[in-house]
Amino acid sequence: MVDLSTNNSLGGGRIDRPRSSARQVYFRLIRYAWNYKLRLLISLGFAIILAFSFGALLVGLSQGVDLTFYTPQYDQNQQLEREDPADKIHRHIQAASDKMESIFSCNLSSLQHRFQRLVLAMRADKMRAVTIMCIAVIVLALIINLARYLQEFFAGTIGTNISTDLGHEMYVNLMNQSVGFFETRSSGEILGRFANDIFTVNRGLAGVLVKLMCEPIKACVFLSVAFSADVYLTLIGICILPPVMYALLRIGKKMRKSVRRSLQKIASMTTVVNETVSGIAIVKGYNMEEYELGRMQKEINKLRRFLRRMVSLDAAASPTTEFILIVGVAIFGMLSGHRLLSGKLALGDMAGLFIALGLMLDPIRKLASVNNMIQTSVASAERVFEFIDMKPDIVETPNPVELPGLKEGIRFENVHFSYNGQRQVLNGIDFEIKKGELVALVGPSGAGKSTIVKLIPRFYDVTQGAIKIDGIDIRNASFKSLRNLLSIVTQDTILFAESVRDNIAYGQSQFSDERVRAAADAAHATEFIEQLPEGFNTVIGESGCNLSGGQRQRLAIARAIIKDPAILILDEATSSLDSESERHIQQALDAFVTGRTAIVIAHRLSTVRRADRILVINEGRLVEQGPHQELLAQGGLYTRLYETQFGLQEQSFQQ
Repeated sequence: MVDLSTNNSLGGGRIDRPRSSARQVYFRLIRYAWNYKLRLLISLGFAIILAFSFGALLVGLSQGVDLTFYTPQYDQNQQLEREDPADKIHRHIQAASDKMESIFSCNLSSLQHRFQRLVLAMRADKMRAVTIMCIAVIVLALIINLARYLQEFFAGTIGTNISTDLGHEMYVNLMNQSVGFFETRSSGEILGRFANDIFTVNRGLAGVLVKLMCEPIKACVFLSVAFSADVYLTLIGICILPPVMYALLRIGKKMRKSVRRSLQKIASMTTVVNETVSGIAIVKGYNMEEYELGRMQKEINKLRRFLRRMVSLDAAASPTTEFILIVGVAIFGMLSGHRLLSGKLALGDMAGLFIALGLMLDPIRKLASVNNMIQTSVASAERVFEFIDMKPDIVETPNPVELPGLKEGIRFENVHFSYNGQRQVLNGIDFEIKKGELVALVGPSGAGKSTIVKLIPRFYDVTQGAIKIDGIDIRNASFKSLRNLLSIVTQDTILFAESVRDNIAYGQSQFSDERVRAAADAAHATEFIEQLPEGFNTVIGESGCNLSGGQRQRLAIARAIIKDPAILILDEATSSLDSESERHIQQALDAFVTGRTAIVIAHRLSTVRRADRILVINEGRLVEQGPHQELLAQGGLYTRLYETQFGLQEQSFQQ
């Protein structure tokens, strides 16, 4: 697997910046969230409603119980204190009113008399008071849960939208990469970025946005209630937080490393699965099922180790924080007991303080898992951003030239090329292909024939020299106008899991049914297409798996024909056809190439004989060129190739 951050020599994408820190990656994700600022603000609003509803429930219930069942204290002789009990009750009600004003930052002076009458009525009919408080609890619970649903819904959709945006950006940039990018990376690695990484980012973001907007506000509300009860003890309780945060950060840092390594192992496992599925005929033909099972088992064992580490770290987060919190609560209980016994803290205030701080544990515990979610999202987002930020090696020049068509021909001028910057594949190739000329490329395996045809559509760029069309360097031409001149049929037939019609037209919806049928006729494909269950509307399955090799190749040729290109490139286009099918295809191609330039890489004698000119390539050099009979007369490399490679074909053909 090639390192994305450093590879440039093999034609893959490159990243021009160092790897970002976790903070930078997460801030970048937050910038994506700001694209949905309205949803963000709505979610934040419901988080505030949720938190204050919890606070109102806590304060209202505790104060309601206190005011309803409050009884003036007696002295040691069981006699009422000198102060009138009614006055003491009114003074207690006033203190409760002042306390709620400070907690909720509101002025209740205008409602003071109504509030006092309500409290006195509740004290007079305590059962009615309990009923009212229970109804209030139900109403507040309804508000709390409705606010929670809406807050989690809007926050969750933000995470989903960000993930799909990342997937779209990654795919757009993927389409901008050169062919070399795909030839130097496994399909499992690429698929893993879309399947595992996008899903992990979504899962982490959804949880973070839900909890990060809601839980801190709830914690602040409960903290304000605690401060209203006793400032000194609340400050002591807050001192528990630093060791909790330290433990979370340590666990989170290890979690991010484990997540990143696990995602890499998932990509490796996906590669093995993809290779096995695509090559299942070879696997079974060579009885290699056990071997492939062994390969998969190795990858699974590696993945299992990292997943176990992730589970261990995730499982350690909550127990670690809860243990620290319990130790802190125990110390806190000792100090609060001392203040209670010394008369510095009332029993009711201590109860309210313990309830408020106890309720704070829930948001803190949830925030403990947020850090792990953040680290998980960051680890996946780093891999996603690597693909988003990769720069293609083959780029279009500013203000490119539009090629209107082919008027003169194609010219290779002193072309050198290397895939890795070390071994030269082409060494000073010079030749010209005139418009309307059929040229065959022949030579030993690895001579550089396929590389030559890959350079024409700029799948790769020459490392030295130039390729010109009608005198224009193709590096100065726009990709669209250059590739509109071409149709390419490769030895490895590429089809898509769409209908026969869609595969022939391939994205060109303006092509009429008559034109599609004409292309199929020219490729001698109509006969087998009409025998399919739904004819041209039959979906052929992934890579045309429902068709034979020859049928797939004919559809690929029909796709090239329908484009009506100025330049036709055939890389062993008839290799998957039987002799009878090849004869029909050759007749169709003979008619089709008339008036247009054709470049054919061929190992079949029939193709070579038809060529106007044959280019003989050996070790990256053009060693011979000319018509078939002329090259035979020279007695050079072509003659040897003919005798060893084509001679048997001729004997078979004559027989």
